[in-house]
Amino acid sequence: MKRTNESGRSMVEMLGVLAIIGVLSVGGIAGYTMAMNRYRSNEIIDMANKLAVVAFSARETYMAMHNGDTIPTSDVPDLASSGLYTSSVINGATFETPTFYSDTTCTTPIVASTKNQSARSIKIVINFNGNDNVCKAAASTLGEDCSGGKVEFCSRAS
Repeated sequence: MKRTNESGRSMVEMLGVLAIIGVLSVGGIAGYTMAMNRYRSNEIIDMANKLAVVAFSARETYMAMHNGDTIPTSDVPDLASSGLYTSSVINGATFETPTFYSDTTCTTPIVASTKNQSARSIKIVINFNGNDNVCKAAASTLGEDCSGGKVEFCSRAS
């Protein structure tokens, strides 16, 4: 019977395999973190878009109920009862009270409204409360800047 000399793997080979596995793991964890930040920012942006739709709808309803009287912006609409901003926390982000504008670029705020003056855009401000990575992901998606943990964007009426 012939004997063969078999040997196992060397220590250098094992360390090489472990190094490759470590590099792949770090890349996977980084990719997962980026994907979760993008997911969280998309959830927040979706809620902001819902806020804009509710705000426009509530404002139009409020205006129709007051038959063309002059209405201060602070009264139009009362969204606190909707729970969509201030008290609502989505992935650590909160929303400030939206501001209505008479143009589509959010440059001319509506100070007092009549039934004939419709809001053409709304400014939404999202506070990310210290979650800078999600703030940067949301700002990147919206094409805006993340400054001071906030993202401001203008949403047009549909």
